[in-house]
Amino acid sequence: MPATITPPKLSGYDFVQRLGAGAAATVFLYNQRMPQRPVAVKVSNTTLDPRAAAGFNREANFMAKLSANPYILSVYNAGTTTDGHGYMVIEYAPGGTYNSIMKARSMTCEQVLDLGIKLAGALYSAHRNNIIHHDIKPSNILITAQGLPVLGDFGISTDIYERRATGFSLPWAPPEVLEGRSNGSETADIYSLAATLYALLVGCSPYQHEYHPHTQSELANLIINQPLPRIGRPDVPAKVESILAKALAKDPDQRYYSALEFARAMQRVQQEQYGHITPVVADEVAPYPKDFMRRRANEPGVPQPQQAQRKWVKPVAITTAVVAVIAVVASVFAFAVLPNMDTSSTSDATHVDAAGVDEANRDKNNADDSITDTANSQVPAPENLTGQYSLDGSSVTFTWTNPDPLKGDSYAWSLVQSNAVDQNAQTTTTKETSVSVNAQDGSQTCIQVSIVREDRQMSTSPAIACAAKP
Repeated sequence: MPATITPPKLSGYDFVQRLGAGAAATVFLYNQRMPQRPVAVKVSNTTLDPRAAAGFNREANFMAKLSANPYILSVYNAGTTTDGHGYMVIEYAPGGTYNSIMKARSMTCEQVLDLGIKLAGALYSAHRNNIIHHDIKPSNILITAQGLPVLGDFGISTDIYERRATGFSLPWAPPEVLEGRSNGSETADIYSLAATLYALLVGCSPYQHEYHPHTQSELANLIINQPLPRIGRPDVPAKVESILAKALAKDPDQRYYSALEFARAMQRVQQEQYGHITPVVADEVAPYPKDFMRRRANEPGVPQPQQAQRKWVKPVAITTAVVAVIAVVASVFAFAVLPNMDTSSTSDATHVDAAGVDEANRDKNNADDSITDTANSQVPAPENLTGQYSLDGSSVTFTWTNPDPLKGDSYAWSLVQSNAVDQNAQTTTTKETSVSVNAQDGSQTCIQVSIVREDRQMSTSPAIACAAKP
């Protein structure tokens, strides 16, 4: 049984209630006074010896390093209480986890692809920062107050170069981890993400589906030795099943070589089957496949995706005709976090969700309402986007206006190539309504700008404009 601890007194925070407990930590709800907001506070169940303190600090540092991604939970503060317990102040996610949604089998294939692309981008951000998660599963995907999915619980995460043994949850672990041939890797994380997406389509982990094992050892044997069961849903296209099967290959060398490649495969089948694409949000990555815009533009009679119907701004001194990718935001903080984190690291499927004590209350929420497609949020595009070259022609200053300014607004911008989507285009955020960029090669310099709300919502379509070189 988890240890029972008293909520600590923290300066600037007021205790509200206990959310739940796991084997290694207890999570409490507090109100932060300034800025005023609800937060979750994760407190170690025991006082920290040097080794435990290092693990607690590692989790906080990993989370802080990745918090800029909107689909990874944020950490606000961390420290040690007066009586020696470690604590972290993290986002509070009142929507519960995808574990309840999995059991309800309430997600469509289209919704699962949308979720998968968002989480694959978040996972790619982690991997680019040399972080392996080790424990991706439905109960570690949180739901924010806005219905956004957030990848949580980095309690057993490691640096990619670490070789120390760590924990895992058996139903979601790949064969090489179960057999001890690997302590976890990028491809192991990809396997676990694919297993999670598969489960959201069938209601249980992949090898519990159809095989119905009775013991942990029987389940492990199935994962290692038996073929992957078919999903068996008529509304799941064969190409979607094929993508998940590749990511769930028993041989890690047969899986997608990166979470980004996995995301791109899902984007392509999403466009083919449903006529739109969810953007990938990850460090220094274009939101859409490189060949997407040109290919779709050359297909007569094929409806264009909603995200590609962008608002173009053409004021004086702005030229026309740019094929561009829709901007995304990778560095905006917001509310949302885990009431159910645990840092237990056993070799079985034994992670105890702290929020389990509140599972019954969470199940009362309408699962469909928890899965909000933020691509349809009506945040306007910037207006009056114009650009002006400097006298020496080395830089261009772009300015714009916000037609509906709200507190906390920021702006995401990136350069746009005039003839193709730039795979390496980087999105940057600013609080200002102007930005100066280096002049691009050729006769013009183009930029796209989106409004980003404080709650992470962004312009349905960006404003895009080009300044002509004088």
